[in-house]
Amino acid sequence: MKKYTLSLILCFAVASTVFAQNKNVRKAQSALDKGDLGEAQSMIDQAVKDDKTKDDGKTWFTYGEIYKAIAMDSTNSAPKVDNPYEMALKGYDKSMQLEKEGSQYYTLAQQMEEQVWANNVNEGATLYQNQDFEKAMKAFDVAKMAKPKDTTGYIYAGISAQQAGDLATAAKNYEFLIDSLDYQSKDFYNSLIFIYTSNEDTKDEDKAMAILQKAEEQYPEDGEYLKNQITMLINDKKYDEAEQKLDKAIQQEPDNAILYYNRGYLYEQMDKGDQAIENYTKAVETDPNYFDANFNLAAYYYNQAAEILTEANNMDLKEYQKNGKEIEANAKEYFEKSLPYLEKSEELKPDDPKVLSTLQTVYTRLGMDDKAQEIESKLNGSGK
Repeated sequence: MKKYTLSLILCFAVASTVFAQNKNVRKAQSALDKGDLGEAQSMIDQAVKDDKTKDDGKTWFTYGEIYKAIAMDSTNSAPKVDNPYEMALKGYDKSMQLEKEGSQYYTLAQQMEEQVWANNVNEGATLYQNQDFEKAMKAFDVAKMAKPKDTTGYIYAGISAQQAGDLATAAKNYEFLIDSLDYQSKDFYNSLIFIYTSNEDTKDEDKAMAILQKAEEQYPEDGEYLKNQITMLINDKKYDEAEQKLDKAIQQEPDNAILYYNRGYLYEQMDKGDQAIENYTKAVETDPNYFDANFNLAAYYYNQAAEILTEANNMDLKEYQKNGKEIEANAKEYFEKSLPYLEKSEELKPDDPKVLSTLQTVYTRLGMDDKAQEIESKLNGSGK
């Protein structure tokens, strides 16, 4: 009989301990219902640390509810907590981990996470419309935490950050969308390219090139991504890579004069004169009114003539008497080759001083004095 009585006493003691701990959860819920968020926080923080209640789904659901209330408080009477929504979502997540799918608290926690997401998406949209972009960004960040695999929060967090001038944060959101959520959008590729190429604070050519390559793979029909890569490679003097990509681009667009012009410029930088001339000429043939191609081809021939004349000017008298006339005749041939392209350049840009001064020099070198005088008058403004 004594043994039986002792057993009852022990069972009662255990039950009393559990009851006492469950009482903290109930007290927390009661304080929450009354709006006493300080008391509610104190009670629930004890409950989630106690061995008797820390593994209970209801405990963590209540934790989520209390921190959600703190996050949503508009009276300034709630306890000061860093990232209360993050704490609330932690509670709901933990509740679902502890509960069976379909159980009461699993379902409630799931619903509350959905509510947090919806509330913050709606709040973020309102803030965005009011042009309060920084607060909108924070609201969308909460939506991201509530649904980390949903694209909505990342899309609008990125757009809000970009509007707020926080380009680094915008880029993180856009890259996460593309890389982790496989959300493909030209708008976000283009924004990333802008962020990594056009802003001094975020400029990163390696990242820009990687984004351009991804965009080209995703949208092979859009040749702009390939062309932008070519421009970057030429600017970085990575001529061999640029040549390969230009060849590819020309295969895709054989009637694009700009591509031939770019390849002509590339070959000129690589000291491949014949190939430069061939491509500049092809650009002009493809688009006779393409100013840059006409002028660059004229300039190439003009510079060849100038180099030859420099060689002649550096000769001593004996050497000049022997070879000078022949060298000057050679230079004249290059001036003659440059002339039609310079005249076309003047036709396209009749007031361009660089074109006019170069053309005047060529007319003079070719003995076309009347033409040279006309250009001089135009340069001086008396021909108008």
